[in-house]
Amino acid sequence: MSKQKKDNKRKDIKIIIIIVVIFAIAFISIRTVLSDSNPFYVVASGSMIPVLNVNDLIIVWAKDNNTSFDSANIGDIIVFKAPDPREENKTIVHRVSAIIENGNNLTGNVILCAPIAVNDVIQEKTILTKGDANECSIPGIDFPITQENYVGKVVYTIPQIGIIPQVLKPPVNYIIMAIIAGLLIFSFIHGSKKDKQEEKEKLKDD
Repeated sequence: MSKQKKDNKRKDIKIIIIIVVIFAIAFISIRTVLSDSNPFYVVASGSMIPVLNVNDLIIVWAKDNNTSFDSANIGDIIVFKAPDPREENKTIVHRVSAIIENGNNLTGNVILCAPIAVNDVIQEKTILTKGDANECSIPGIDFPITQENYVGKVVYTIPQIGIIPQVLKPPVNYIIMAIIAGLLIFSFIHGSKKDKQEEKEKLKDD
């Protein structure tokens, strides 16, 4: 193999390594800056249409004073875990429609799909939400949302890009990675054989 071809192969390998490292650093940096946990969620239902559509990718932040549970305001779109155990910890993204502060001081509008009794004085901030496309708030899903259920506030939306991670769920992602790795190995081996053949033919000509 000629020196120039060897240098070109080294450059190609370096470029691939650099790209992989950049993507890894970018992903880790985003997760560190935005949240201690996964900040990326994909909208799975139409309850927030037209603001959020199925397969929209949302970025959720809960790390500073503007996006914490204590600072949640009416109108914010938040992500939370459904409070009813029967919902199996389902992740929900809805809009804050009402807030009950310590002592049952209520702000906002409450439109419940079913009646719910609240006899005790609420000792902590409690949020009630509603999907923009829903006519009312569903007890056990939209209420009561407390600090324990809160995940974060939606700070950015990327329309329809969420279909990519949905498509690339295991085992599809592993299959794709295996195919790419196989193609790279095949390309490298085929290129090496071709270079050796060209080198032999050149020696014959000399």
